[in-house]
Amino acid sequence: MYMPKKAKLALALSLALAATAPAFAQQTSAAVGGRVVEAGGAPAAGADVTILHTPSGTVSRATTDANGRYSARGLRVGGPYTITIEKDGQADVQEDVYLLLGEVVSVDGELAGGDVLDTVEVTGVAGAGAIFTPDKIGAGTNVTRQQIEAYPSINRNLQDYVRLDPRVAQTDKARNEISVGGQNARYNAIRVDGIGTGDTFGLESNSLPTPKQPFSIDVIEEIAVDVANYDVTIAGATGGVINAVTKSGTNDFSGTVYGIYRDNSMVRDNEDGTDFAGFNEEWTGGLTFGGPIIKDTLFFFLNYEKYELSAPGPSFGPVGSGASNIVNITPEQIAEIQQIASGLCLDPGSLEVPGSTRRVEELLLGDLPIRNRK
Repeated sequence: MYMPKKAKLALALSLALAATAPAFAQQTSAAVGGRVVEAGGAPAAGADVTILHTPSGTVSRATTDANGRYSARGLRVGGPYTITIEKDGQADVQEDVYLLLGEVVSVDGELAGGDVLDTVEVTGVAGAGAIFTPDKIGAGTNVTRQQIEAYPSINRNLQDYVRLDPRVAQTDKARNEISVGGQNARYNAIRVDGIGTGDTFGLESNSLPTPKQPFSIDVIEEIAVDVANYDVTIAGATGGVINAVTKSGTNDFSGTVYGIYRDNSMVRDNEDGTDFAGFNEEWTGGLTFGGPIIKDTLFFFLNYEKYELSAPGPSFGPVGSGASNIVNITPEQIAEIQQIASGLCLDPGSLEVPGSTRRVEELLLGDLPIRNRK
């Protein structure tokens, strides 16, 4: 098949860009890399690098190349990690290393010779991947589990935490609407564990498929917010890309029990001095539990949450109903509409208004990742 020279050149450039672009934008894991040198600064080729996730005991291994560089991807987000570098009886051990979602954290090592070195405490490594590096694919911010636990959120949703990035603004608090980099809220993309959780039909302003977040904030391990991301692997977003990963079990059994309650008395009065009537009471309760099935290899994590919202009945009604807000329609007109609908085999319902409405939601999440030693 004949192909013009310009088309061949465009195809070659496309393939080259696809081969060199880091496919790390929608990752659900973290990465670490660095350079190891010997005494005098010469690269330490062939050094063994052991990366231990301390809470779970899972291990990843790498070997430095001729330039003394190593890289390991697909690692669990967070930490702490212990990284041990060994060659010819020399070792460098670095502890308390924390990895970020979608970032390549840089951890260098030095084999100075002699006996095994004492443990080296690394300070500020967790932020190293946020500086300008070849692996960066745009501006962004990571929100760790420690930050999620430290910062309160009345609505317990992602929108309250992604605003830690200064380029994210809340354009409508009542609807949890956020704008990233000045873009419309419907241009954002939200993914949890790599699965799209955005508003497919564009019906909600919070960039989610439901008015309330369809997963508990207590299951989120870390959140990554990317602004104006130019990675070619990203699709379906011209605003912000919010990528979150859920928790996993460790070698220790652990869990939490939580509950949240509020009612009208905890909300300020309306501007005209009347009592707030947006809801009567709101209650959230749940628990998390995780641990090992096979130590160092197979873990589980479970979450159950129940949400109840009791709201007053509607304040709108037809003429003569006595409702707070009268709609300009008479009961006779409504009866005529009901009769027409019945003739079309439709059931329009009745005018009976409940004194209050109760909304109940239940969320259940189960995670069963397999972590094999490498």
